[in-house]
Amino acid sequence: MSSATTPPVESIAQYLQAQAGLTHVCVAYSAGMDSHVLLHATAQLLHDHPDVSLRAIHIDHGLQKDSEQWVRHVEYVCDGLNVPLVVRRVEISLGTDGPEASARLARYAAFADVLQAGEQLMLAQHADDQAETFLLQALRGSGPDGLSSIPRKRTFAGGYMARPLLACTQQSIADYAQLNGLAWIDDPSNNDTRFDRNFIRREVLPLLRNRWPAATQTLSRSAMRSAAAVQTLNDVALEDLSLVRVKDSSELSISGLNALPRERCYNVVRLWVRQAGLRMPRLQDLRQLVSDLLLSREDALGIVNVRDYEFRRHRDKLYLVVGSTAANEAFEHQWAAPYDDLLIAETGQILSKAECDEQGIKLPSQGSLTVRSRTGGELIKLGEPAFHKAVKKVLQEAAVPPWQRDAIPLLYNDGRLVAVWNIAVAIDFRVASEFA
Repeated sequence: MSSATTPPVESIAQYLQAQAGLTHVCVAYSAGMDSHVLLHATAQLLHDHPDVSLRAIHIDHGLQKDSEQWVRHVEYVCDGLNVPLVVRRVEISLGTDGPEASARLARYAAFADVLQAGEQLMLAQHADDQAETFLLQALRGSGPDGLSSIPRKRTFAGGYMARPLLACTQQSIADYAQLNGLAWIDDPSNNDTRFDRNFIRREVLPLLRNRWPAATQTLSRSAMRSAAAVQTLNDVALEDLSLVRVKDSSELSISGLNALPRERCYNVVRLWVRQAGLRMPRLQDLRQLVSDLLLSREDALGIVNVRDYEFRRHRDKLYLVVGSTAANEAFEHQWAAPYDDLLIAETGQILSKAECDEQGIKLPSQGSLTVRSRTGGELIKLGEPAFHKAVKKVLQEAAVPPWQRDAIPLLYNDGRLVAVWNIAVAIDFRVASEFA
């Protein structure tokens, strides 16, 4: 028997046996057939293992008029299996990615909120889901990363997300449900072929299986091979990333990226974005990154917007900027002796007396400093002999990107500029050197 037709109970048993130190399992139970089989089989397998706790979580999206009936069904099933249940109700905020993606984001946020440290969250995706995902990603023009489809196990919210049924066809899951007399609720939205996944499930895959009976297993195998290829590519990308990352910073070297073959450059950027916990850029985003930023003049200030974040260039550095690109909010605060830590709420920065000491800033023993953002035209007194220099010039020479300059705190004492935070200290406010 091939791995793609492994019976559910065998597949789950193999997965559980491979998890060293397993202590907590949580099954995502939707009330449908697949997750009911996963919960039922897992409960049977763990019945004689009191050292491993099992619970279930049900997410009520509030999208179905009968959702309360679903909750009652889930409670009845979990009570019969003696499995503790957590029910979470979520609100769906319809974003630009459509209702399916919005529901998934809300569901995963609820999972992350419930999951305990080290706990394994088990989902019921199977080989047919894997085949559907592979086809969806292929039709979207995805590379190996997307074609690797659904991972069997990955880290998630301080624990793990696992799919122990990926080796099982839906038919084998249906056979288990019938054999054990299970009852479930069919989600009517699964029949709506306006959704891409449902169209592939209802219209495309049956045609493929009619011509190629092993289509599900074959497509799942292709997904596994893509995942293996991605691992090799990631190993290369890790080495490349270590070479192109600017020392002691999170930015990347433009010249270093340009020295790489184009596909390796793309993979480095993808890995960089993934490590930041952000969504993958599309191929067109990467191509625009190359044309507008990597191959532009060093003094160019282009921006490539990728939905949730931006790529920006300043000199030979590539920056990943998260959030709004609007101008930083102006701020002004009073910082009084004895100088307890000061939070600048507008930027999230915290100023401390210890950091002033590290920068060599001489703080007045009484009174207070004014801490504010730039307004333009500021001068700071520097040098021996002393001269006044424009703060704008100081920031330029310190290679501070233009979009960060208005967020840098300026410290004033009675109207005199004391310091540009972490960049320059006025000559009259420096702590005298013991070697002077």
